[in-house]
Amino acid sequence: MVVVSPHLDDAVLSLGAAMASWVRAGSAVEVLTILACDPESSSPPGGWDARAGFSSEGDAARSRRVEDAAACGLLGAHPTWLPFGDSDYERHGDDDEVRAAVAEAVGAATTLLLPGSPLSHPDHEWVVRTIADASLGAHRLGFYAEQPYTARSRAGPATAPWLEVGLGATLTFQPARLGARDRLAKWRAICAYRSQLPLLALDRRRALALATRPELVAWVAEADRMPH
Repeated sequence: MVVVSPHLDDAVLSLGAAMASWVRAGSAVEVLTILACDPESSSPPGGWDARAGFSSEGDAARSRRVEDAAACGLLGAHPTWLPFGDSDYERHGDDDEVRAAVAEAVGAATTLLLPGSPLSHPDHEWVVRTIADASLGAHRLGFYAEQPYTARSRAGPATAPWLEVGLGATLTFQPARLGARDRLAKWRAICAYRSQLPLLALDRRRALALATRPELVAWVAEADRMPH
């Protein structure tokens, strides 16, 4: 199983407990971060990374990858990082290069999960628009409700119309089956993102509240997907 994460925390914040449960059930789970930035870059920090106290793109990429590795390790997942820049930096590749790198990283995975709601962050929308239509050979395709964005919406997950049109399918989000052990693992994983917690307004109590919220996934049946 491959869970696509736009940035170095999105997948864990959104699906950390589900990933822990899938690992315990015997699945190999990989967290593939598309916009993990270039650890060798000396470019000045973008606004978000500057607020976190990083001195450059490379400093942020290296430090945040350490946090992500720790978080994924607490869930039993394997992290993979691509060096493409987010909206605060140069992309370090065009769309075709991104698609090729993602296809290589996904490899023979049988299940692929991507962000699906609300896709309000421009980086998240860009990632899905760039790679979703290919489905990259995965036999099973799913979309997850992004956290903490969905948690802030009283209306629940709202799918972007362009995504459903492109898929030729309606996305219906359902809660994943999670146990207390899975939620505890997610809480610990969230707390591993030390540089990000203040920016996300997540102290340990709020991180626990996020870890105990439902995790929502919309699975797309192969027969329902629009041919390309």
